[in-house]
Amino acid sequence: MRYKQLGNTGIEVSEYGLGTWAMGGGAYGATDDDESIRAIHRAEELGVTLLDTAPMYGYGVDGRSETVCGRALKGRRDRWILSSKFGRYLSKDTEGKRVIIEDYSPDRATESIEVSLKRLQTDYLDVYFVHTPTPYQPGLFDPDETFSVMADLKSEGKIRAVGFSFHLYSETWADAIEPFLRSGAIDVVQVGISLMLPEPVDVLLPIINETGTGFVARESLANGFLTDSFTVEGPFNEGDPKARQPKEKVQEKLDKADEFKFLIDRSDGISSLPEAALHWTISMPEVTTVIPGAKTVVEIEQCVHGVDAKIFDQETMAEVREIQRGWGDWDIYV
Repeated sequence: MRYKQLGNTGIEVSEYGLGTWAMGGGAYGATDDDESIRAIHRAEELGVTLLDTAPMYGYGVDGRSETVCGRALKGRRDRWILSSKFGRYLSKDTEGKRVIIEDYSPDRATESIEVSLKRLQTDYLDVYFVHTPTPYQPGLFDPDETFSVMADLKSEGKIRAVGFSFHLYSETWADAIEPFLRSGAIDVVQVGISLMLPEPVDVLLPIINETGTGFVARESLANGFLTDSFTVEGPFNEGDPKARQPKEKVQEKLDKADEFKFLIDRSDGISSLPEAALHWTISMPEVTTVIPGAKTVVEIEQCVHGVDAKIFDQETMAEVREIQRGWGDWDIYV
């Protein structure tokens, strides 16, 4: 395992971290809390030091992922860099259907961290992220107010670094957030970026390079399309959104994923498409760490299998960008 400085924070993290959305259950099949804890402990043995969670990670059980992480880190908190978030929460409408509530107010920031700290059985977070505000909704999120209260939490020692997690990277957020990146109000960003979602490469990464902001890459397996583990017929876990997509769309995405299988032969130590996908992400020097999701020991072992492989060379990275640009305006989320 290799380790990097998380931007200008003074925090060192492993190049491969662990995302815990799946441990909350609901969207990625059945989840066993004890197995999730074993997976976290196995990740530690493999050199992983970054654990990322959020209050919303627990469809059906509020805060389940945070609670599991708290149990797993009991007695070993000092071995981990721990990040959580605020602003997105699960609720139910008048018909009992699950809905996502967004609240990024200063009051919610200070209330939410106390709940998270209790679940996580700790008295501080290493990184506290604003959790993916939905773009194009004026008044939903006031950066000045939110980052001010987060600076206060940092001064109080409840957090070590201020983070911003992008919903989907867009020019709208680039304009709104860039001043806070350049001023140093944001220490770390978390962004979805993958072989099939390359939009941040041309716009955001140059800013990251200039400012030295820490960069946590998520969704680097493209919500499963880069795992090479299913066909248009499945298998899909219960609740998997891929099962609800038109088959022709699923096949189109699988075909595009196949275009990157040449990467398997481009670095010793890489033996599968998902390994290549994660390795492409971490081969960009601006990316500090990538956080694939896992909820079992087997899954985390698979995620970090290619961790020590040599990064892809510039020629290989250029080949990837040529493929991506050839797609034009194609969007994995459409």
